[in-house]
Formats: sequence, C-alpha cells, structure tokens
Amino acid sequence: MSNGLYPGRGEYWRVWGGVAVVFLCGLLVGIIATDAYQDNRQQKRWEQGLAGLKQRAMQHLTSELHLSTEQRQAIEPTMRQAEGELLRLRMAHQPRVEEILARTIKDLKTKLSAEQQSTLDEVYRKLQRRWDTDREYVRGLQPGGHE
Repeated sequence: MSNGLYPGRGEYWRVWGGVAVVFLCGLLVGIIATDAYQDNRQQKRWEQGLAGLKQRAMQHLTSELHLSTEQRQAIEPTMRQAEGELLRLRMAHQPRVEEILARTIKDLKTKLSAEQQSTLDEVYRKLQRRWDTDREYVRGLQPGGHE
C-alpha cells in the first residue's frame, strides 16, 4: 500500500520491473540498429568497389598510425601510385576472374531451384555492375583519364 508519497513494496518492484523492461528493450533496439548499420556500411563499401580502396586504406593508416595532416598529405602521392598499380594488376586478371565465375555460376545453377537461380542471377548482375564501375574507375586513373 502507498501512503501517497512513496510507493508500497509491491509498487516498488513494479516500477523497477518496468525500468528493467524499458532498459532491455532499448538494449535490444540498439543491438539491432547497430547490426543494420554495419550491414549497410559493408554493403556501401562493396558497392564502392575499387573506387573506395585508397580512401579506406588512407583512413585505416591515419587511424592506426595517428597520422598528422602533413603526413597524410606527404603519403598521398605514394598511395595514389600504389593504388594505380594494384588496380591495373587487378584489371589485367579480371577477364580470367570473370571466366571462372561465369563457369561457376553456370554449374551452380544446375543444382538450384528456379527461385534460387533467379536470386543467383540477380547477385551475379550486381557483381557485373560493380565490375563495370571498377573498370570505369581504373580508366579514370590512367593518363588522359577523367579523374
């Protein structure tokens, strides 16, 4: 029973139980939102493809090495050159990668239902669009490109 100012013993536990439920709900929402955010972030990185490679490497180096603004500016040309070389190497091997993947997709489809085949086709189309974006990005890095 309550005297008006303070809750009684039963009411006291109900209040704290309510606080605990609200806290746990908030925790659950936070976990789900964080997971969704990380998934979205990973998807964006994947969609960026090669165009985001140097930026991600620079962010990682800046964070891990605690680079100053002057240091970031000093290593930028080295990173740009390495990026260009690595991307050209990657693109030189890209036709073989695409050939292997096309063969693999064809083989996988023989083991999948019609619905799964359709889903696989969509995943493969997204990958091909990313490759097209990557090729455009690499062309832009070459002398006379549009970077």
